[in-house]
Amino acid sequence: MSLNNRILALIALVFLCALSTPSSVWSQEPPPATTPETTTATGLTADDLLLSKPETPEQLMQAVVQLTDLGHAASAKAYLDQLLKGNPDDELILKLRDKYGPAAFLRLANNKKLQPESITLLKKMESAFRAYATDPSRINSLIDALSGTPTERDIAIIQLKSAGEIVAPPILKQLSQSQDPARNDELTFALTQLGDPVVPPLIAALRAPQEKIRKIAADVLGDLARPADALYLWNPAFSQSQPQNVQVAARMALAKILGKNPRKTYELNRHEAQLILKNAALNLYQKHETKSETQPIWVWDNAAQTVVKKELPAQEVNLVEGLRLAKEALEMSPDKQDVQTLYLAMALALEAYQVGWNQPLPEGPGTTFNLALLSGPSAVSRVLALAMKQGHTPSALAALKALGQIGSRTLLHEQLDKHSSLIAALNYPDRRVQFAAATAILQLDPAKPFPGANRVISILTRALRGEGTQAAIVVDSSIPRGQTMAGVFHELGYETTPVQTGMAGFKAATDRMDVEFIALEYNIARWGLSQTIANLRADSRTANIPIVIYGPLRLQNKIEYSTRYYPLVKYVVESENTDDIGSQLKPFLDGLKTPELTGELRSEYRAAALYWLSHIASSQRTNIYDLKQAEQPLLDLVSDRSLASNALITLGGIPTRTAQEDLVQVITTPTYEADVREIAALQLAFHIQKFGLMIDTMQISAVQKAYQAAKDPKLNTALASVMGTLMPDSKVVGERLQKFQPAGALP
Repeated sequence: MSLNNRILALIALVFLCALSTPSSVWSQEPPPATTPETTTATGLTADDLLLSKPETPEQLMQAVVQLTDLGHAASAKAYLDQLLKGNPDDELILKLRDKYGPAAFLRLANNKKLQPESITLLKKMESAFRAYATDPSRINSLIDALSGTPTERDIAIIQLKSAGEIVAPPILKQLSQSQDPARNDELTFALTQLGDPVVPPLIAALRAPQEKIRKIAADVLGDLARPADALYLWNPAFSQSQPQNVQVAARMALAKILGKNPRKTYELNRHEAQLILKNAALNLYQKHETKSETQPIWVWDNAAQTVVKKELPAQEVNLVEGLRLAKEALEMSPDKQDVQTLYLAMALALEAYQVGWNQPLPEGPGTTFNLALLSGPSAVSRVLALAMKQGHTPSALAALKALGQIGSRTLLHEQLDKHSSLIAALNYPDRRVQFAAATAILQLDPAKPFPGANRVISILTRALRGEGTQAAIVVDSSIPRGQTMAGVFHELGYETTPVQTGMAGFKAATDRMDVEFIALEYNIARWGLSQTIANLRADSRTANIPIVIYGPLRLQNKIEYSTRYYPLVKYVVESENTDDIGSQLKPFLDGLKTPELTGELRSEYRAAALYWLSHIASSQRTNIYDLKQAEQPLLDLVSDRSLASNALITLGGIPTRTAQEDLVQVITTPTYEADVREIAALQLAFHIQKFGLMIDTMQISAVQKAYQAAKDPKLNTALASVMGTLMPDSKVVGERLQKFQPAGALP
């Protein structure tokens, strides 16, 4: 480089910036090592460009900014590294921020040649400024400055605005405590100047116990809120529990937000308010958040006398907000059944969520479960129907438990949406709900046959075996395509039955009691798609079985629109690839199910199922419930001493030859304990009395040998009762009488 060019470069650099003088002692390491890019394109080193070596933090930051702006970021990185190694505190970082502005930090962070050190510096700046901006003592001093001169007030508002939502709680707290109208006006005016960040805290303030706070919140929201925020003003505007001045303020705010004439608030009405609140609550009830991330929620804290921000799981936030909105809708018209149903469903869902899947709902005064009991069977049955329609399993479980305690047999024949909600629950796509429905029905003790009685036994039988199989039905008029789709579903773990018509699919679904979903090809015949779906939803046995429609992508929007009013319907794009179908199907089905049953719960279900089966057998209800399908699982449980008694009692109530043979097998197997064989003998005697002798001569002979070999007195006596039921003839009776020796000596 020529001498003239060197002189011009130095003069340009002097005009760009001036070096700072050291302002404090800076503990630093030796000068940075030479980097690969020590010479710039102009032939000058970094030291040449800077004129002197930077030593203080201010000088190091200035060097980084200058070199980066001149296009020599590689040379600047060594000084940035030196700056960070000095571990600058928050005060120094904020000083640098004031001098260079936040944009400079962001520009450095985006320069790849300075990363990752430049990103670290940006995060340190953000953290320092966040701590400074949210410092309570600073915020309180700014709030105090609102009472100063107009200039002091304007400066305070600007600085409060930069702090964001965090300033709302202390301002609202001062409003809660202040009795000075002038001071209240200052604080209220400040809130109106703070913009969008304070809207969520003000919405929470609408639920404050103080009338003054609710009115101020409504007034300010009228200036700040957007149309989506109007939802939270409907209750203050029209609830009879709100004082007149709050209602007026809320209506005025609604008019401003919705773009209506504030002088015509009469155009807003209570009916509209309730409908909007109900639909909003229902929308939150329908949401099923499966992610573990938390969401912020603002609430009024009575102890703190202001609003506080909490972080809760997304699903809990939905339930909390939905319950509040449902309650506000209920305040508008407490006697409307649909709003009552929604509120009770939301309350049960929230309490069930808070205690967890595997825990029973709290009971006793003040609990939601007791509220459900007090609401009566009709109200709870409506909750059950709503819960199943919206796929909300926790509240369905709670409703079923309540119905088992307060319901009546008439629930099995009621018509809610063209089917009994209790019977529909037997086919809900969750095994917890199915089992709860079966036990609830058994608690009602039906006196005559009803639709779904066989389904009850199917559910109890499955509980004896554990999880059981997952079945699916495929309806497709094309045999090859139907078989292909059946194969795809089979690879996903479903035992699949293909049929060719909608009518055949309906029959298959009502015949099988373990159907997880029904897959319908979009162009099925006899019945067509719409008629098949309508019939499946109208029948209590299939009303809650999920329906999967498959077809081409081009028809997805059309079919989804035409089926939008039917619950538990999903469209999947047709594919022969198992992964493609699985990625569409599994989220839908998994969203309808609760977590897998634990081993402990499966054991509880098995014991409960066995109890109810034995209750049916011993209470002469076999004219309603057919126990034949439970026979084999019952025999398998006899080896478990804790389950053997109920298993044998149930076998004694099944009117089949194989049931008698099962009892004989237990009696004649010496490995069983004497008390188990005794129960089997008593049940065999009872079975022969009730249903007649069904075993053959070989089995009779085996029972006789068991009787002769029995040394245990109770077992011997039980076997004697079996021998007596065999109707011995006079010759056999005579022989037995002659062989008998009285226990005591004859006189």
